[in-house]
Amino acid sequence: MKKPFRHSFIEITNSCNLACGFCARSARPKALMPVELFRSAAEQTGKISEVVSLHVLGEPLTHPAFPEILSICSALGLKINLVSNGTLLHKVPPSVFKEKCLSQVSVSLHALSSLPADERPLAVKRLGEFALTKPTELTVSFRLRSGGPDGFFNETLEALLAAFGRAPEPVTGPIKLAGNVFLNFGEIFAWPGGSGGKAKAGCLGLRHNFGILSDGRVVPCCLDFDGVLALGNIKEKPLEAILGSPQALALKDSIAGLTPMPAYCATCGFIAPKRHKG
Repeated sequence: MKKPFRHSFIEITNSCNLACGFCARSARPKALMPVELFRSAAEQTGKISEVVSLHVLGEPLTHPAFPEILSICSALGLKINLVSNGTLLHKVPPSVFKEKCLSQVSVSLHALSSLPADERPLAVKRLGEFALTKPTELTVSFRLRSGGPDGFFNETLEALLAAFGRAPEPVTGPIKLAGNVFLNFGEIFAWPGGSGGKAKAGCLGLRHNFGILSDGRVVPCCLDFDGVLALGNIKEKPLEAILGSPQALALKDSIAGLTPMPAYCATCGFIAPKRHKG
């Protein structure tokens, strides 16, 4: 049976080993989601979401119970997408990536811009080694975001292609680097709550996706990094009750553009789809 949400996000930590200039500046204290809270979030989310991403803010691999968290996901039969800056992948035992729940590892290559320039080639080399030695069925999706083909973009692209024995080539779209290994491109986006967002008629929060922050609060999407539009907390109320509440249904219509869009969403530059119905 088809589940009501295509995608959901569980933030197991909002702490990160990097300090990227393009990332949101959160007002929340750094925190780890307790394992038992994660188990509750995963159990409830898995019933209503096709894919669960370990992502909002933070680097999931900094969570000391990361292997246990994946084991819980496997036991629950979840389909997991790990979103990582990639700099710690080589420190994780290879057996962890054989967990049956793990469907995709999405690596944000633009995070490497926060490293000293002389450390980036080794970081890219390690990413290539990870992708070439991963379990066959695991998908690795590299994402290189940039404001344009600047020096960092060109250097990172060339280094990653070289890691797969490829010569530099023009960027005309996504690149398949190896079996189940892909390189995708995108623009740096404006986070909500500020200025510089794109005009939009509607978005997909609470329609196709939602998120759970590390403290248990439920948010309409992975861009609500401080819980500005939080709808409740799974420590106090079941997830389905939170998402089915009058408050959530009203916000869902507002985000979709059926009623005036929240000012917080209107400043978000991540996505600006046409008005969505259904």
